[in-house]
Amino acid sequence: MQSSSENNPGANSPSQQLAHGFKRTLFGFSPSFKKNSRDDNYGYLWPGALTTPFSTENHDLLERLGRSMIDTNSVENPSEFSTIDSGYTYFGQFVDHDLTLDVDSKLETAQDARKLTNYRTPNFDLDALYGDGPAVSPFMYDAERIKFVVGNMGNEFDVPRTPVGTAIIGDPRNNENLFVSQFHMSMLRFHNAVIDQIRTQLPGLRPDELFQRAQTEVRRHYQWVIIHDFLRTIVGADVIRDVLDMGLKYFSHKKYRRFFMPVEFSVAAYRFGHSQIRNQYRFNRGFTNDGFFNAFNFVRGNVPSNWVIDWSGFFSEVGREAANKARKIDTRVALSMSQLPTASGTPPDSMFAVLSARNLVRGMALQVPCGQAVAKRMRKQLLTEEQLLSSPFSNATPEQRDQHQQVVAVLQANNNLLLKQTPLWYYILKEAEVLQAGNQLGPVGGRIVAEVFVRILVDSKDSIMGKDAVDTNWLPQFGLNGKDPADYKIVDMLQFAGTFRIPSVS
Repeated sequence: MQSSSENNPGANSPSQQLAHGFKRTLFGFSPSFKKNSRDDNYGYLWPGALTTPFSTENHDLLERLGRSMIDTNSVENPSEFSTIDSGYTYFGQFVDHDLTLDVDSKLETAQDARKLTNYRTPNFDLDALYGDGPAVSPFMYDAERIKFVVGNMGNEFDVPRTPVGTAIIGDPRNNENLFVSQFHMSMLRFHNAVIDQIRTQLPGLRPDELFQRAQTEVRRHYQWVIIHDFLRTIVGADVIRDVLDMGLKYFSHKKYRRFFMPVEFSVAAYRFGHSQIRNQYRFNRGFTNDGFFNAFNFVRGNVPSNWVIDWSGFFSEVGREAANKARKIDTRVALSMSQLPTASGTPPDSMFAVLSARNLVRGMALQVPCGQAVAKRMRKQLLTEEQLLSSPFSNATPEQRDQHQQVVAVLQANNNLLLKQTPLWYYILKEAEVLQAGNQLGPVGGRIVAEVFVRILVDSKDSIMGKDAVDTNWLPQFGLNGKDPADYKIVDMLQFAGTFRIPSVS
C-alpha cells in the first residue's frame, strides 16, 4: 500500500480550501447564476411553526449539542456503518450542488429564509455540469463544442484544469473534495460516451442537434437514478411509491403554486449525509485505509493518476458488496467533521470547524421549525422523550456512556428546551436512528426529501415525468446492457462512462 503522502505534499494537514457548507460568495461563478436565480428563493413548508428563538444563550446551547454529537474515536467500529454504500453520500452532494447555492445567510442573526435567494436553478438539469453551454462556456468543450474536455497533466481521469490547478467546470463547488470532483469527472465522461453512441446511431445529426439530444438523455438518465436508486436507498421504496402514486401532500402545486427551496429540506432533512461521512476510506487499491482529509488535498492542483477514486469500492454490484459503507444516519458524527478546514486566521477551536454545530446554529438562524412542530403538521407519530434521550450506542463503552450523557445534559438544559423543541436536523437524525437503525431516513425526514425531489423533478427541464414531460414512456438505455430498466442504477452510469472500475486503481 502506498503512503498517503506520496504525490501529495499536503496529505498530513487539512487544506485551507473551505469545506462543504462553509460560507461562500459568488466569486468564480458565471453571471448567469445571478440572472437565472433572481426569482428563486428559499422559504418554509410550514411557516409559523414553532422555532427555537435566536439568542446568544440558545446559540451556545446548540453549539454544545453539536460538539457533543462528535465521536472522539478516530477509528470506526464496523457496528457504526450502515447498509448504505458510501458512494451515495457523495452522489447526494453532487445533487445538492445542482439544486442549491446560498451565499446570503448568516449565523450571527435571525433571518427570514423567504428573503434569501437560491443562486441555483432548482431543477435536475445538471447546470452544475453544463455551465452556460458550449456557446457561452466554450472553454469547457472540445473543438466541435459537443463533448467535454476531460483529463489533465497525463491523467485522463481528472477534471480539466488551468496551469495553476483550478478546475475548469460549471460549478467550482464540485471541486471542493476529491469524491465530488471525481463524480463530476465521471458525469463529463458519461456525456461524452452518450455523444459517441448517438453519433453512431444517428450519423446525420448536426452538431447542435447531437449535443441537444445527448444533453437531454444525460439529464433523463440522471433523473432516473435519482428516483429509482438514490431515493429508494435513502428514503425507502414504500415512501417513493406513495409519493408517486398518491401525489404530494405537503409541497403540492395546489398548495404552493410557485416553487421555492424549503429550508426544512435544505437546512435540515437533506443534511442527513453529514452523519454518513467516515473518518477513513478505501480510496483505491493503493490507498486502502486513508483519512477523509486526503479528499481535500487536490482542490488546488492536479489529481495524480494513483489517487483516482475506485468507484467499485463505493458502490455495490449484484453479488459483491462495496468496501466502503456509509456511517449510519444517526446522531453521532465522525471526528473528522469537527476538524474541517476554515478560513485563514480562524481560531482552532472555532465552531466553524465543527459541522454539526454549524448545522444546528444555522437552523436556528434561519428559523427552521423544530422537529416536533413539523411532525405534528405532517401528522406523524412524534418521537417520545425516551426515544430522544436514548443512547445511539449498543454495548457502550465507558467513554461512549460519557459522550451520551453530555448529549442528555444539553437536551435537558434550560428546562428541557431542546428536548421539547428539538432542532429539526437533530430530530430527523434521531428518527432515522431509533426507527430505521440508521439505514434510511424515518417518516418525517424521508417524506420531506421525497416530496421536494419529486416536486423538483416534475418541474425540471427534460423531465421524465410531470405535466411537461415530452415522452412519459422514456426508459434508460445507455449502460442498460439488457437488464430491467427498473434496476438501472448509478453504477450503470459509471460503467458506461468507463470510470466504475479503472484497471490502474481497482
